[in-house]
Amino acid sequence: MKKRLLLSMIVCFFVIGYHSSAFAASQSYFSVSAVQAAAYPGETIRMQLSANSDNLSETDIIAAFRMILTYDNSKLNFVKTETTAQIQSGAFQYYSDGQTVTGVYACDGISAPRLRGSCLTFVFSVPEDAAPGKTEIGVQIDQSADWSEKLIPQYDTNQIIGVSIKPALSQDAQLTDLVPSTGKLHPAFSPDIAEYTLRVGSSVSSVQFQADPASGASARISRRTLLRAGETTEIVITVTAQDKKAKSQYLINVIRAQAPVSSGDDPKLPEPGSSSIKPQKDSSSKTTSSGTKQAAAAAKSTASSKSTKTTSRKAASSKPSAAKTSSSKKASEKTSAEAPTPQQDNVNAIAPAGERNLYIMGGQSDAVPQWILAGCVMILTGFAVAGHWKNRKKK
Repeated sequence: MKKRLLLSMIVCFFVIGYHSSAFAASQSYFSVSAVQAAAYPGETIRMQLSANSDNLSETDIIAAFRMILTYDNSKLNFVKTETTAQIQSGAFQYYSDGQTVTGVYACDGISAPRLRGSCLTFVFSVPEDAAPGKTEIGVQIDQSADWSEKLIPQYDTNQIIGVSIKPALSQDAQLTDLVPSTGKLHPAFSPDIAEYTLRVGSSVSSVQFQADPASGASARISRRTLLRAGETTEIVITVTAQDKKAKSQYLINVIRAQAPVSSGDDPKLPEPGSSSIKPQKDSSSKTTSSGTKQAAAAAKSTASSKSTKTTSRKAASSKPSAAKTSSSKKASEKTSAEAPTPQQDNVNAIAPAGERNLYIMGGQSDAVPQWILAGCVMILTGFAVAGHWKNRKKK
């Protein structure tokens, strides 16, 4: 009795141990995991199949298996599969009907390789209109067989992989508020208005902006420093949406006022009714007056000479002879030649460029010296006396 009980216990432990080892092997040989468990619409989700050959028995080598993936096509679209180098070319073939992907692995040649680590990758995309939330990918691996086509069901597995669809990225690339550090925008800020004018004083050399973008978006300001006083500076604010695709720009024309003129450089303007040109002394009137005085002196000297000549004639004779008349005429012409004439004295002096022309009346030199006039009188008197003596001798 005791022997039978002991034998039954040994058989039970063997059976339980065998099934436990088979269950552990089926759970640990093939494994599927999501490389990226969450994605935005337009992004991809990758599912990876791995094999742990250390959990195979020494006599078992997987030479073939079937793999079936099921998914919700309203949230995921199958794209492709990617194989590693340890999967022989053409050893894995698959088919997709839009809701299910069925693939078969079958070795070719004289033996099957012992698979280790990553073997296959399944690539899914998230549609742009996919609703946010969670979804699942069902994985079924069955019909595992060795090289002799013997089924090894203990290595079959079933898994459910959960993934998340994130809310779609915002495409809003606008500002919600724009406030300058000084001055006011014209027109007033509105997200739909893209160009503004900002006037600042001449002492303002830089302007900062509080630019608030839409949720998830980012804003970049092109510059803060301004050009010199009196010039206009263009500042551009670029807004990039959360999806990194949509963009918009805002332009601010910052007009910096002219710098004020310093008091030392400010020219004094003439008062109304006054002239900014100072009156100049009329040098021409002085020159004309001087020339008139000189002409009067010359005329006085000429008159004195004629008076002296007439007196000499009366003293010599009351009836002048032809010779006396001829000599008097010559002396008179000589005196007229030496005396200045109005035609010679009225000379237009041409002034250099930028100056006034002075019209000078009379000569520009002093009157004829008295000694010349006296000499002329003496010579005429001598001629008159000589003529008188000649007339007396003829009589």
